[in-house]
Amino acid sequence: MTAADLASPSSARSVSLPLAFAIAFRELRAGAGGLTVFVLCIALGVMAVAAIGSLGASFDAALARQGRLLVGGDLSFERVHRRASAEERAALDGEGRVTESASLRAMARIPGGKSALIEAKAVDDAYPLYGEVIVTEPKDAGPIWRKPGVIVAERSLLERLNVGVGSTVSIGDATVTIGGILGTQPDRLADRLAYGPRVLMSLDTLDRTGLVQPGSLIRWIYRLQLPGDSGNDRMALNTARFTVEAKFPEGGFGITDWTDPAPSIRREVKRFTQFISLVGLGALLLGGIGVANAIGSYMAKKRQVIATFKTLGATSRLVLAVYLIQALMLAGLGIVFGLVLGALTPALLSATYRNALPIALAVEPHPVSLLTAAGAGLLTMLLFVLLPLGRASVVPPAMLMRSHLTDERERPPLGFIVTAAASGLALLALAIAASEERAITASISAGIVAGFVLLLGFGWLLQTLAARFRRTKPPSLALALTSIAGPGSIARQVAISLGLGLGFLVAIALIDRSLMAEFADNIEIEAPAYYFLDVDAQNLAAFRDTANAVEPDAKIADAPMLRGRILAINGVPVEKVEAAPDSRWVLASDRGLTYADTLPQGSTITQGSWWEPGYTGPPLVSFDADSGPGLGLKIGDTITVNVLGRNVEARIANFRKIDWESLAINFVMVFSPNTLAGAPHRVLVTLEYPKGTDSAREAKLVQALADRFPLVTAIKVGDIVEAAKDLLQKVMTAIGMTAGVTLLIGALVLTGAVAATQQRRKYQAVLYKTLGATRGRIVRAELLEFGLLGVAVAAFAVAAGTITAWALCKWGFEVPFIFSGRAAAETVLLALALVLGVGAIATWRVLSAKAAPYLRGE
Repeated sequence: MTAADLASPSSARSVSLPLAFAIAFRELRAGAGGLTVFVLCIALGVMAVAAIGSLGASFDAALARQGRLLVGGDLSFERVHRRASAEERAALDGEGRVTESASLRAMARIPGGKSALIEAKAVDDAYPLYGEVIVTEPKDAGPIWRKPGVIVAERSLLERLNVGVGSTVSIGDATVTIGGILGTQPDRLADRLAYGPRVLMSLDTLDRTGLVQPGSLIRWIYRLQLPGDSGNDRMALNTARFTVEAKFPEGGFGITDWTDPAPSIRREVKRFTQFISLVGLGALLLGGIGVANAIGSYMAKKRQVIATFKTLGATSRLVLAVYLIQALMLAGLGIVFGLVLGALTPALLSATYRNALPIALAVEPHPVSLLTAAGAGLLTMLLFVLLPLGRASVVPPAMLMRSHLTDERERPPLGFIVTAAASGLALLALAIAASEERAITASISAGIVAGFVLLLGFGWLLQTLAARFRRTKPPSLALALTSIAGPGSIARQVAISLGLGLGFLVAIALIDRSLMAEFADNIEIEAPAYYFLDVDAQNLAAFRDTANAVEPDAKIADAPMLRGRILAINGVPVEKVEAAPDSRWVLASDRGLTYADTLPQGSTITQGSWWEPGYTGPPLVSFDADSGPGLGLKIGDTITVNVLGRNVEARIANFRKIDWESLAINFVMVFSPNTLAGAPHRVLVTLEYPKGTDSAREAKLVQALADRFPLVTAIKVGDIVEAAKDLLQKVMTAIGMTAGVTLLIGALVLTGAVAATQQRRKYQAVLYKTLGATRGRIVRAELLEFGLLGVAVAAFAVAAGTITAWALCKWGFEVPFIFSGRAAAETVLLALALVLGVGAIATWRVLSAKAAPYLRGE
């Protein structure tokens, strides 16, 4: 009989549900301490799934709710290098109210040589269309940035330059006054990643700086507010978008509307939450094993009760109904606890890290995420509870009376096996249905299941090896090995409960170590010290001479730099191109590009060939070998790129493997020189100091370049590396916390597994005492058993985690793998602490057992 049979009319006639409920409530009132682990495992597993799902939903809801503030309007039209022409601006004005802004990186300087990189944003008087700009100091200052020659800046700029409000700084060719401290801006998330303090000024002030030059790397953004309530109409948004695109097919605008204000950020957050949600699914499945152990232990304690029921005429269906009702009630309690904790996670995170989060999370409950977590919890309970209940329901009364200290070997009815299998398949289907990357989810889910099977096999191997060597000396070791090899062994439970969580932690620690080593050993050493943006091509020789006059051995490299947006691939608009997840970023916004006669440093051709120097034929392009196949590109295909308002169609001549980690000058697309040589552009320059250069000489060189070329922006590579390391550390911490939940559930599973063997252990201890064993020998045997299992599982977790980390480093992150002995040692110590801690408690309980009740029972 299956669980579904109980709900059928025929089952209702066979089983008195009121009687079953009454017995179930009385049983629970009499004490369900053994099922505490049951509730905790379900609660923690559901909490992990609900928390991760709620965080993703909170972020999506926040983006949707704050869409206009984040975009700064109903629609945003953005492009690089080129300001809107009179015709383009007139077309935008015809759609509604428009505000114009320009974003760029520049240098702020003060007399005496101190300078700092800034993220400058220049706006017109209509800014902002939605929300408000907060100036924290002076209070009630109003829009002082609109005054010519006045800026407001984040406090960090004042701290770096050691100046105060009212001080003057130089930006480009202009001297400006710091009028106040910049707080929040409504469209901050729509701006690019900031490497320096943000500065807000007027467009008039920007014109005074002289930073607006042909080909300068300036991002021009036009935010549009549609008239009346038409901004709420999807058709009106699309009409405005298509009208502008139709009038200016080569405008090259990147268009965003308020309904999806940050598509790239939303996409990356979605992928990240999907990944850690699979770790949460693993935690839930591990909790299910704890549920199975708890219900198995509970049913073992109820053997005499069940035998009494059956002796008095209770049917197997009534017994099943009683304990299935209890399981559902306790699972419901655990699910409710887990849902509450998961639903509160966004609010807790928002309250704790309010200032660090890019947007305010939507902290209300998210029903879909919570229902998904609840469904996963219920299916997990059915998957792991039905088989123990099925075994208990079919055991005859005589067997129950005889076997209070033995393990049941009865096979549950076929209906229970089928229903449990159906629950497992439904759980997998639920995980895949809730994911956008279903193939990846299915693969990782299969990997998690394979991991469980592998750990189960490892536990069986431990039992087999222990059986082979159990006749050894000293006697305490022999007793420990006999216990590991015996029918009531906890070897498999220890392997599964701790192996998964420890393996996750080892893999995370080793991946983190390898990535950080890549930063320290390769990127920070091989990378240039500075990037210099917006160097005028006519000043390039003077720029080199100035640098070499201060530091003759400095290495300088340069390349023309433009930015363009891919519009079509083989004539198919990018909106209709089915790109692989790892390649979508290339199409998401404008990309840096260049032209060259020779293969750039740090590149290797993998397919095709480079063009001859002085090539004058149809436009050719070299494409990144890692991204091209994901876009469906092959040699001979064409891409259409909008550069400076002109659509350029070029044929793929070759694919290049790019060493991005070197941070040398390189681009996804490198064109043949005849394609872009006539386009107005600036030059990107890198500077690498000679080895052994001290900080004073470095500062002197940068200052000399800043004084001679005030319009050039210097970006310190170390700042970029530190920002990347900080982001990576936060991501790894979040993943590690999820793995920590898995380990916590594993500890609970281990506790439940040991509790399930307590009766057998007490009985064995009584026999050992009767036969003359000392308390010391029993203690040594117990602790040796747990210690051996802990070391073995820790070693397996280190091996499995190392292999996983190596594979991900080699094929996922493409960085050299570095093994960390410290991570391995910490794993072993953590495993021993957990296993021996549980073992010590179990041993104390075993030794405290009185012999008389067991001897009288015999």
